Amino acid sequence: MAADRYDLVVIGAGPGGYVAAIRAAQLGMRVACIEKDQALGGTCLNVGCIPSKALLDSSELYHQARHGLGAHGIKVGGVELDLAAMMTRKDRVV
Repeated sequence: MAADRYDLVVIGAGPGGYVAAIRAAQLGMRVACIEKDQALGGTCLNVGCIPSKALLDSSELYHQARHGLGAHGIKVGGVELDLAAMMTRKDRVV
């Protein structure tokens, strides 16, 4: 087995790891990035903060349409929540 040589090996491709690897490569280093999961970005990007915030954004818009717009003189009838569509949007955002 041939050995590859790197200037820097970054362990973990979460929010800090992949940014460090990119920056080191921009500075001319030969970089390897090791990640145990299939997707880069770590927990926050893939299953934590970002997906949660996408769903919260959709939920807030639903709440405004259902409860908050009347105070502004905007009447909206028949507002429905489509959870499958919300999840599809979340998956596209992530």
